[in-house]
Amino acid sequence: MSDELMELPEGWDWTSFEELAEMIPNALKAGPFGSALKKSFYVPNGYKIYGQEQVINEDPHFGNYYIDETRYEELKSCAVKPGDILISLVGTIGKVLILPEGIEPGIINPRLVKLSLDRILVNNEYVKKYLESPSVRDYLSKLSHGGTMDILNLSILKTLKISLPPLNEQKRIVAAIEALRERSQKARSALSAIPELCDKFRQSVLAAAFRGDLTADWREQNPDVEPASALLERIRRDRQNYKLLKGTGNSQLPELPEGWIWIALEEIASHRSGIAFKSTDFVNTGVQVIRLGNVYKGQLNLTRDPVFLPEEYIIGNFTLKAGDIVVSQTGTRFKRDYGNFVLIPKGSPKLLLNQRLLAVSCHNLINPEYVVFASKLKIYQDHFFSHETGGVNQGNVGVAGVMKGYIPLASQEEIRVLIECIKTAFEYIGKVELAYQRNEVNLDYLDRSILAKAFRGELVEQDLNDEPASVLLERIRVDREQQMQGKIKKPGKKKRTGD
Repeated sequence: MSDELMELPEGWDWTSFEELAEMIPNALKAGPFGSALKKSFYVPNGYKIYGQEQVINEDPHFGNYYIDETRYEELKSCAVKPGDILISLVGTIGKVLILPEGIEPGIINPRLVKLSLDRILVNNEYVKKYLESPSVRDYLSKLSHGGTMDILNLSILKTLKISLPPLNEQKRIVAAIEALRERSQKARSALSAIPELCDKFRQSVLAAAFRGDLTADWREQNPDVEPASALLERIRRDRQNYKLLKGTGNSQLPELPEGWIWIALEEIASHRSGIAFKSTDFVNTGVQVIRLGNVYKGQLNLTRDPVFLPEEYIIGNFTLKAGDIVVSQTGTRFKRDYGNFVLIPKGSPKLLLNQRLLAVSCHNLINPEYVVFASKLKIYQDHFFSHETGGVNQGNVGVAGVMKGYIPLASQEEIRVLIECIKTAFEYIGKVELAYQRNEVNLDYLDRSILAKAFRGELVEQDLNDEPASVLLERIRVDREQQMQGKIKKPGKKKRTGD
């Protein structure tokens, strides 16, 4: 909001919440502070204490804190009734709830303000939507203060300006906003299905790729290529001294296309674990350390909470190179939110490998992109998480869970074709996701525009037969003056001495 108030349509007027609340005692009131409402006063049943949990959850029946009748009578100025507007003052500031009929009698706590308005003069839903409008929310956010959380002062709400149309127009504006929001919500619901559909499509592409479906025509046209078994034999000869990990294989593997074979990852790749670098050694610049947070949602993200070590830490097995695959070995138990394989791309800066991550280096005859795609297969993921250990929340998977998992192996020539097929399909999915994100932004912009237009008087037509807001406000002022005059006692006549 700007300090300079914009010109309003005919029949509208600017006012403040303090002015609107003048006719009702304690109409604009914050909850009791200090020792007035301590937890030691709480009782199992009685008068309800309304707080942020009800407002944030948009449910007045949420929560079960109560005070007794004696305490309620002492704090009755903070009591609420149906139709009152509750506004959050702390943390999630500016959140609004209108109390419906049938609520439990009670009071508000210090984190809320109640606003009681004469519904013959002002429409509560109009006020709620005004408080939820982008300009007001931004204004309140800028004026809030606090250390770890935002805090809003009651004085800011008292002086907050509100553009007030005639009462009938308020009702028409509310109806128009709700009708338009219903349409945008339907669009949001339809859009919300897209991310899951994209994920399922990716899984379908990978399943088809590693069943050999995407390259079936290519195999018919190229029947004389070297089989995968010959490729594996060449790799074995080159790695004569490589010792395989102890562990059992998987005998229940699906059938593959002719010329393909199942292999454990360790047969075509080596591994090395990260190290627990001391956080006290971290510096502002130098060599970046790759941590779990940088292997995020299957993507390498070097901008997430970057940490660095001095140049002298570039040593041995802990240094990553282009073409290495980094695997996350720790996450939330039973959630399968780790086991992500990310590729270190060409041109990356020097990087160091932290603990809880495994570096996998493929043999030079194997394209590491192929392994990254194969790691997303259900059969590999099932093997990976079958090795999960850990406590209640944290899950961990060791080296065997990574390296002894099985993936399909095709010929080198078919692998090249397969990677291109997967990339082409994923590029299409990426375009769909980008369009989804743009539409989400457009819907946000649309919702903001609806509210902005509403409170500029551009959403519904004005009716010249409506009583102007200025008349409404003048009535409030006159009634208020009369009320104040009634409180001033007229001086009585003095008795004359000697009568």
